[in-house]
Amino acid sequence: MIRFALGLALTLHGLIHLIGFVVPWRIAEVPGFSPTTAAVWGHVELGPLGAQLLGIGWLLGALGFLAAAVGVWLGAAWAHTLMAIGAAASIVLCIFGAPAASAGLVVNLALLGALGAGLLMDFIVRDPAMTVADESVVMVRKR
Repeated sequence: MIRFALGLALTLHGLIHLIGFVVPWRIAEVPGFSPTTAAVWGHVELGPLGAQLLGIGWLLGALGFLAAAVGVWLGAAWAHTLMAIGAAASIVLCIFGAPAASAGLVVNLALLGALGAGLLMDFIVRDPAMTVADESVVMVRKR
């Protein structure tokens, strides 16, 4: 159930990243998001080309989160790494997209927090140095 929920959250977050691509490329109009060349709360002027290049970053972020979602659903070992890289990169994108993308900062921090909490619980619950083979040896020795 947790993997399903995390995969769903990653999918939704990835789809929302597409807004940052389709708006500056004028592929679609999204209510509440108008094309702009201003970034970082209006402190940086990107120009039309810069806004479109940033849009490519949003597209790559969307693809990364969608791939991470598939990895989480499949239980792939690489999914958590991709999720962490995606969230860190997304924080940078959200800063450039602020104020419109400010809510994404909270989502990314929540994803990183969930990932960190999961890793911490995994570390507490079991000795990370012990493998399945080690457990069978320990069981034989205890007999």
